[in-house]
Amino acid sequence: MIIMSENRALNWDDMRVFLAVARRRSLSGAARSLKVTQPTVGRRLRTLEETLSVRLFDRLPDGFAPTAAGQELIPLAEEMERTAEALQRRQATLADRITGTVRLSVTELMAQFLADHIVELRARLPNIDFEIAFSHNNANLSKREADLVLRECLPEQQALIARKLGELRYAVYGAASYVRQNPTALTEGRYETCAWVSFDEEHAYFTQQRWLDRKLTDRSAPVRVNNGIVLHNVIRNGAGLGVLPCFAGDRDPDLVRVTSPLTDIASTQHIIVHEDLRRVPSIRAVMDALIDLFKRETPLLLGQTYAGPTAA
Repeated sequence: MIIMSENRALNWDDMRVFLAVARRRSLSGAARSLKVTQPTVGRRLRTLEETLSVRLFDRLPDGFAPTAAGQELIPLAEEMERTAEALQRRQATLADRITGTVRLSVTELMAQFLADHIVELRARLPNIDFEIAFSHNNANLSKREADLVLRECLPEQQALIARKLGELRYAVYGAASYVRQNPTALTEGRYETCAWVSFDEEHAYFTQQRWLDRKLTDRSAPVRVNNGIVLHNVIRNGAGLGVLPCFAGDRDPDLVRVTSPLTDIASTQHIIVHEDLRRVPSIRAVMDALIDLFKRETPLLLGQTYAGPTAA
């Protein structure tokens, strides 16, 4: 049973440390997850145990194991965590000015697209700082790991709201030098005779990779990567043909587009926000700016503005 010491109140920072230790089973793991030092974690855990007059963990050779009292405390600490996260989100809605930092979690392709347009976004929203973080995994919006997420897949959590931004089309590209040296790149024979650059097996679920795997049948690309920007650079350097989003390939003067935009693959991009944050002025302003940007750049995203060297 947990008994509170007199004249001592629970501190959320201590409880946050307790949860991290329970989840990571070590002081070092908890410290890394909280981005604090290991001595800080140990000190706060001792303070909490003194406050509650109970030992919360057994220190075992394979890690920290919650005692019966620790097990009893976990659901209470998780409830405090949910409340603290909700308060943090609600706090942001109290602002009435379009200012501050807005954090976006995006794939590397969307990071590339935003990088191409960041100057105009900053000109439209000069009092907002943009933090753009690349990840293939969704950021946890409930925990404020990001304010906005740009993704192809729709969220499953009811607290998250998604708005369609636009559709991306893809095409096959090669360096101009590679296409000159490999004339079959201009024909359907490219899938049997040309070298290819692709994503690795871990990223075989990507829209463009599934399409390419079907085309190559039992062949595999001799160069495989795990990052879309690296893929683009390798294709540009002449290692082979590859599939790129039209907005990236069409604007690269070193690439030749050897197919029309592929009609049988496309990816729809969505902007995702937590329902508690959608009315925060700064976040709402960034959402509106992104919606306008995607609408204006629709021809580019669909591959309708190609003006580079042709395959002919």
